[in-house]
Amino acid sequence: MNTNVLERLSASHTKKGRLQRAALELLREHGEAGAIPTSIRFLFYEAVQRGIVSKEQRPAERPGERPRRPDQDFSEAVMDLRRIGIVPWHWIVDETRHVDEWRYASSVAEFIQDSVAVARLDLWDREPSPLILCESRSLSGVLAPTARQYLCALAATNGQVGGFLVTTIVPMFRDHPDRRILYLGDWDHQGHQIEAATRRRLEDHVGELDWELLAVTDEQVDEHELRRFARTKRDKRYKPNGIVHEAIETETLGQSIIVGLLQDRLDELLPVPLEDVLERERAQREGVAELLGGLGTNR
Repeated sequence: MNTNVLERLSASHTKKGRLQRAALELLREHGEAGAIPTSIRFLFYEAVQRGIVSKEQRPAERPGERPRRPDQDFSEAVMDLRRIGIVPWHWIVDETRHVDEWRYASSVAEFIQDSVAVARLDLWDREPSPLILCESRSLSGVLAPTARQYLCALAATNGQVGGFLVTTIVPMFRDHPDRRILYLGDWDHQGHQIEAATRRRLEDHVGELDWELLAVTDEQVDEHELRRFARTKRDKRYKPNGIVHEAIETETLGQSIIVGLLQDRLDELLPVPLEDVLERERAQREGVAELLGGLGTNR
Protein backbone atom coordinates (compact mmCIF):
# COMPACT_ATOMS: atom_id res chain seq x y z
CA MET A 1 0.00 0.00 0.00
CA ASN A 2 1.40 3.40 -1.00
CA THR A 3 3.06 5.23 1.92
CA ASN A 4 1.39 8.52 1.00
CA VAL A 5 -1.98 6.80 1.18
CA LEU A 6 -1.21 5.27 4.57
CA GLU A 7 -0.32 8.68 5.98
CA ARG A 8 -3.85 9.91 5.21
CA LEU A 9 -5.47 7.10 7.22
CA SER A 10 -5.99 6.87 10.96
CA ALA A 11 -3.17 5.25 12.95
CA SER A 12 -2.86 1.54 12.19
CA HIS A 13 -3.03 0.56 15.87
CA THR A 14 -6.52 2.09 16.25
CA LYS A 15 -9.77 0.34 15.46
CA LYS A 16 -10.67 3.01 12.91
CA GLY A 17 -7.28 2.67 11.21
CA ARG A 18 -7.54 -1.12 10.99
CA LEU A 19 -11.02 -0.94 9.48
CA GLN A 20 -9.96 1.73 6.97
CA ARG A 21 -7.08 -0.42 5.76
CA ALA A 22 -9.24 -3.55 5.55
CA ALA A 23 -11.96 -1.69 3.63
CA LEU A 24 -9.37 -0.23 1.23
CA GLU A 25 -7.94 -3.68 0.53
CA LEU A 26 -11.41 -5.06 -0.22
CA LEU A 27 -12.18 -2.16 -2.55
CA ARG A 28 -8.91 -2.61 -4.40
CA GLU A 29 -9.77 -6.26 -4.92
CA HIS A 30 -13.17 -5.25 -6.28
CA GLY A 31 -11.49 -2.82 -8.65
CA GLU A 32 -9.09 -5.48 -9.95
CA ALA A 33 -12.00 -7.93 -10.42
CA GLY A 34 -14.11 -5.39 -12.28
CA ALA A 35 -16.70 -5.51 -9.50
CA ILE A 36 -17.19 -1.74 -9.27
CA PRO A 37 -19.49 -0.16 -8.30
CA THR A 38 -20.20 -2.15 -5.18
CA SER A 39 -22.20 -1.53 -2.02
CA ILE A 40 -21.43 -1.21 1.67
CA ARG A 41 -23.51 -4.33 2.30
CA PHE A 42 -21.39 -6.49 -0.01
CA LEU A 43 -18.16 -5.14 1.46
CA PHE A 44 -19.42 -5.73 4.98
CA TYR A 45 -20.31 -9.36 4.25
CA GLU A 46 -16.88 -9.95 2.75
CA ALA A 47 -15.31 -8.41 5.85
CA VAL A 48 -17.39 -10.76 8.02
CA GLN A 49 -16.25 -13.79 6.03
CA ARG A 50 -12.61 -12.79 6.53
CA GLY A 51 -13.07 -12.32 10.25
CA ILE A 52 -12.41 -8.58 10.06
CA VAL A 53 -15.74 -7.63 11.64
CA SER A 54 -18.58 -9.47 13.36
CA LYS A 55 -22.28 -9.51 12.61
CA GLU A 56 -23.13 -9.92 16.27
CA GLN A 57 -25.02 -7.00 17.78
CA ARG A 58 -22.99 -5.26 20.48
CA PRO A 59 -24.68 -4.02 23.64
CA ALA A 60 -25.14 -0.29 24.17
CA GLU A 61 -22.15 1.42 25.77
CA ARG A 62 -24.34 3.33 28.23
CA PRO A 63 -27.75 2.65 29.77
CA GLY A 64 -30.54 4.11 27.69
CA GLU A 65 -28.47 4.36 24.50
CA ARG A 66 -29.30 2.43 21.36
CA PRO A 67 -26.66 -0.16 20.49
CA ARG A 68 -24.63 0.45 17.34
CA ARG A 69 -25.42 -1.74 14.37
CA PRO A 70 -22.68 -4.26 13.55
CA ASP A 71 -21.96 -2.55 10.22
CA GLN A 72 -21.76 1.06 11.41
CA ASP A 73 -18.04 1.22 12.17
CA PHE A 74 -17.21 -0.45 8.87
CA SER A 75 -19.53 1.86 6.94
CA GLU A 76 -17.85 4.87 8.54
CA ALA A 77 -14.42 3.51 7.56
CA VAL A 78 -15.51 3.32 3.91
CA MET A 79 -16.90 6.87 4.12
CA ASP A 80 -13.54 8.05 5.49
CA LEU A 81 -11.79 6.58 2.44
CA ARG A 82 -14.17 8.42 0.12
CA ARG A 83 -14.08 11.69 2.05
CA ILE A 84 -10.28 12.00 2.01
CA GLY A 85 -10.10 11.11 -1.67
CA ILE A 86 -8.48 7.67 -1.55
CA VAL A 87 -11.54 5.91 -3.01
CA PRO A 88 -13.66 7.54 -5.77
CA TRP A 89 -17.16 8.39 -4.62
CA HIS A 90 -18.79 6.53 -7.51
CA TRP A 91 -17.25 3.21 -6.43
CA ILE A 92 -20.06 2.82 -3.88
CA VAL A 93 -23.66 2.66 -5.08
CA ASP A 94 -26.54 3.88 -2.90
CA GLU A 95 -29.59 2.00 -4.09
CA THR A 96 -31.89 3.59 -1.49
CA ARG A 97 -31.90 7.10 -3.00
CA HIS A 98 -32.36 8.50 -6.48
CA VAL A 99 -32.93 11.74 -8.35
CA ASP A 100 -35.66 12.17 -10.97
CA GLU A 101 -34.20 14.09 -13.90
CA TRP A 102 -35.45 14.72 -17.45
CA ARG A 103 -33.56 15.19 -20.68
CA TYR A 104 -34.06 18.20 -22.90
CA ALA A 105 -32.27 20.16 -25.62
CA SER A 106 -32.44 23.53 -27.33
CA SER A 107 -34.11 21.90 -30.35
CA VAL A 108 -35.72 18.60 -31.30
CA ALA A 109 -32.95 18.02 -33.83
CA GLU A 110 -30.32 18.42 -31.11
CA PHE A 111 -32.26 16.08 -28.82
CA ILE A 112 -32.34 13.41 -31.53
CA GLN A 113 -28.65 13.81 -32.27
CA ASP A 114 -27.78 13.44 -28.59
CA SER A 115 -29.96 10.32 -28.39
CA VAL A 116 -28.03 8.42 -31.05
CA ALA A 117 -25.12 7.76 -28.69
CA VAL A 118 -27.37 5.90 -26.23
CA ALA A 119 -29.69 4.14 -28.69
CA ARG A 120 -29.98 0.40 -28.06
CA LEU A 121 -31.02 -2.51 -30.27
CA ASP A 122 -33.39 -5.27 -29.23
CA LEU A 123 -31.47 -8.21 -27.76
CA TRP A 124 -34.40 -10.54 -27.31
CA ASP A 125 -35.80 -11.02 -30.83
CA ARG A 126 -38.99 -9.03 -30.10
CA GLU A 127 -39.73 -11.19 -27.06
CA PRO A 128 -39.85 -9.67 -23.55
CA SER A 129 -36.55 -9.69 -21.71
CA PRO A 130 -36.33 -11.64 -18.44
CA LEU A 131 -37.49 -9.75 -15.36
CA ILE A 132 -34.93 -9.81 -12.56
CA LEU A 133 -36.48 -9.73 -9.09
CA CYS A 134 -34.45 -9.65 -5.90
CA GLU A 135 -35.30 -9.32 -2.26
CA SER A 136 -32.54 -6.87 -1.41
CA ARG A 137 -32.20 -3.26 -2.54
CA SER A 138 -28.43 -3.43 -2.08
CA LEU A 139 -28.34 -6.38 -4.47
CA SER A 140 -30.39 -4.54 -7.08
CA GLY A 141 -27.88 -1.70 -6.93
CA VAL A 142 -24.93 -3.87 -7.99
CA LEU A 143 -26.99 -5.83 -10.53
CA ALA A 144 -28.19 -2.67 -12.29
CA PRO A 145 -25.21 -2.35 -14.70
CA THR A 146 -25.68 -5.94 -15.88
CA ALA A 147 -29.45 -5.53 -16.19
CA ARG A 148 -28.88 -2.37 -18.22
CA GLN A 149 -26.35 -4.07 -20.50
CA TYR A 150 -28.77 -6.92 -21.23
CA LEU A 151 -31.84 -4.66 -21.36
CA CYS A 152 -33.59 -6.52 -18.55
CA ALA A 153 -36.11 -5.01 -16.17
CA LEU A 154 -34.91 -5.10 -12.56
CA ALA A 155 -36.79 -4.58 -9.29
CA ALA A 156 -36.18 -5.14 -5.59
CA THR A 157 -39.11 -6.19 -3.42
CA ASN A 158 -37.35 -5.09 -0.22
CA GLY A 159 -38.89 -7.99 1.68
CA GLN A 160 -42.59 -8.79 1.88
CA VAL A 161 -44.51 -6.54 -0.51
CA GLY A 162 -48.02 -6.37 -1.93
CA GLY A 163 -49.13 -3.16 -3.59
CA PHE A 164 -45.94 -2.63 -5.61
CA LEU A 165 -46.26 -6.07 -7.17
CA VAL A 166 -49.84 -5.47 -8.25
CA THR A 167 -49.50 -1.87 -9.44
CA THR A 168 -46.07 -2.03 -11.09
CA ILE A 169 -45.00 -5.63 -11.80
CA VAL A 170 -48.30 -7.26 -12.80
CA PRO A 171 -48.88 -4.88 -15.76
CA MET A 172 -45.59 -6.07 -17.24
CA PHE A 173 -47.21 -9.47 -17.86
CA ARG A 174 -50.46 -8.37 -19.49
CA ASP A 175 -49.12 -8.65 -23.02
CA HIS A 176 -46.43 -11.21 -22.14
CA PRO A 177 -47.79 -13.74 -19.61
CA ASP A 178 -44.90 -16.12 -20.37
CA ARG A 179 -42.21 -13.61 -19.38
CA ARG A 180 -39.39 -15.31 -17.46
CA ILE A 181 -38.54 -14.24 -13.91
CA LEU A 182 -35.05 -14.66 -12.48
CA TYR A 183 -35.24 -14.39 -8.70
CA LEU A 184 -32.46 -13.80 -6.16
CA GLY A 185 -33.16 -14.03 -2.44
CA ASP A 186 -31.81 -15.07 0.93
CA TRP A 187 -31.43 -18.73 1.86
CA ASP A 188 -33.34 -18.97 5.11
CA HIS A 189 -36.79 -19.61 6.52
CA GLN A 190 -37.98 -16.04 6.03
CA GLY A 191 -36.26 -15.68 2.67
CA HIS A 192 -38.04 -18.74 1.33
CA GLN A 193 -41.33 -17.35 2.63
CA ILE A 194 -40.71 -14.00 0.92
CA GLU A 195 -39.98 -15.73 -2.37
CA ALA A 196 -43.09 -17.91 -2.10
CA ALA A 197 -45.29 -14.95 -1.16
CA THR A 198 -43.94 -12.83 -4.02
CA ARG A 199 -44.56 -15.60 -6.52
CA ARG A 200 -48.02 -16.38 -5.13
CA ARG A 201 -49.10 -12.73 -5.23
CA LEU A 202 -48.05 -12.39 -8.86
CA GLU A 203 -49.60 -15.70 -9.92
CA ASP A 204 -52.89 -14.68 -8.31
CA HIS A 205 -53.07 -11.97 -10.96
CA VAL A 206 -51.28 -13.35 -14.03
CA GLY A 207 -51.44 -17.15 -13.70
CA GLU A 208 -48.56 -19.61 -13.60
CA LEU A 209 -45.15 -17.98 -14.01
CA ASP A 210 -41.92 -19.08 -15.65
CA TRP A 211 -40.03 -18.68 -12.36
CA GLU A 212 -36.36 -19.49 -11.84
CA LEU A 213 -34.46 -19.17 -8.57
CA LEU A 214 -31.02 -17.95 -9.58
CA ALA A 215 -29.62 -17.51 -6.06
CA VAL A 216 -29.28 -18.59 -3.33
CA THR A 217 -29.94 -22.27 -4.06
CA ASP A 218 -29.26 -25.38 -1.98
CA GLU A 219 -26.58 -26.37 -4.51
CA GLN A 220 -24.81 -23.00 -4.15
CA VAL A 221 -24.84 -23.30 -0.36
CA ASP A 222 -23.04 -26.63 -0.65
CA GLU A 223 -20.73 -25.69 -3.55
CA HIS A 224 -19.44 -22.54 -1.87
CA GLU A 225 -19.59 -23.94 1.69
CA LEU A 226 -21.77 -21.05 2.78
CA ARG A 227 -22.89 -22.70 6.01
CA ARG A 228 -19.57 -21.53 7.45
CA PHE A 229 -21.00 -18.02 7.34
CA ALA A 230 -24.57 -18.82 8.35
CA ARG A 231 -25.97 -17.09 11.38
CA THR A 232 -28.74 -18.27 13.64
CA LYS A 233 -31.96 -16.30 13.52
CA ARG A 234 -35.10 -16.60 15.59
CA ASP A 235 -38.38 -15.90 13.83
CA LYS A 236 -40.43 -14.41 16.67
CA ARG A 237 -43.65 -14.48 14.69
CA TYR A 238 -44.15 -18.04 15.87
CA LYS A 239 -45.29 -18.58 19.43
CA PRO A 240 -44.37 -19.33 22.10
CA ASN A 241 -40.60 -19.18 21.51
CA GLY A 242 -40.25 -18.62 17.79
CA ILE A 243 -38.48 -20.72 15.18
CA VAL A 244 -34.69 -20.88 15.14
CA HIS A 245 -33.10 -21.38 11.72
CA GLU A 246 -29.91 -20.89 9.73
CA ALA A 247 -29.72 -17.71 7.67
CA ILE A 248 -27.50 -17.05 4.65
CA GLU A 249 -28.01 -13.68 2.98
CA THR A 250 -27.64 -13.41 -0.78
CA GLU A 251 -24.66 -11.10 -0.38
CA THR A 252 -22.75 -13.94 1.31
CA LEU A 253 -22.14 -15.42 -2.14
CA GLY A 254 -20.08 -12.37 -3.06
CA GLN A 255 -20.64 -9.76 -5.72
CA SER A 256 -18.43 -11.28 -8.42
CA ILE A 257 -20.10 -14.68 -8.13
CA ILE A 258 -23.63 -13.26 -8.18
CA VAL A 259 -22.98 -10.97 -11.14
CA GLY A 260 -21.27 -13.86 -12.94
CA LEU A 261 -24.26 -16.13 -12.32
CA LEU A 262 -26.60 -13.54 -13.79
CA GLN A 263 -24.42 -12.82 -16.82
CA ASP A 264 -23.95 -16.52 -17.58
CA ARG A 265 -27.68 -17.20 -17.38
CA LEU A 266 -28.58 -14.24 -19.56
CA ASP A 267 -25.98 -15.29 -22.13
CA GLU A 268 -27.62 -18.74 -22.21
CA LEU A 269 -31.05 -17.18 -22.76
CA LEU A 270 -30.06 -14.65 -25.43
CA PRO A 271 -31.14 -15.68 -28.95
CA VAL A 272 -28.00 -14.01 -30.40
CA PRO A 273 -24.63 -13.44 -28.67
CA LEU A 274 -24.51 -10.07 -26.94
CA GLU A 275 -21.34 -8.91 -28.67
CA ASP A 276 -22.88 -9.53 -32.12
CA VAL A 277 -25.78 -7.20 -31.33
CA LEU A 278 -23.50 -4.59 -29.76
CA GLU A 279 -21.37 -4.55 -32.89
CA ARG A 280 -24.44 -3.92 -35.09
CA GLU A 281 -25.51 -1.28 -32.58
CA ARG A 282 -22.20 0.56 -32.86
CA ALA A 283 -22.30 0.48 -36.66
CA GLN A 284 -25.87 1.77 -36.80
CA ARG A 285 -25.14 4.56 -34.34
CA GLU A 286 -22.27 5.77 -36.49
CA GLY A 287 -24.40 5.61 -39.65
CA VAL A 288 -27.33 7.48 -38.14
CA ALA A 289 -25.05 10.08 -36.56
CA GLU A 290 -23.58 10.76 -40.00
CA LEU A 291 -27.03 11.11 -41.55
CA LEU A 292 -28.12 13.51 -38.80
CA GLY A 293 -24.97 15.57 -39.07
CA GLY A 294 -26.60 17.99 -41.47
CA LEU A 295 -29.62 18.70 -39.31
CA GLY A 296 -29.86 22.24 -38.02
CA THR A 297 -29.97 22.69 -34.28
CA ASN A 298 -31.29 26.26 -34.15
CA ARG A 299 -34.65 26.93 -32.58
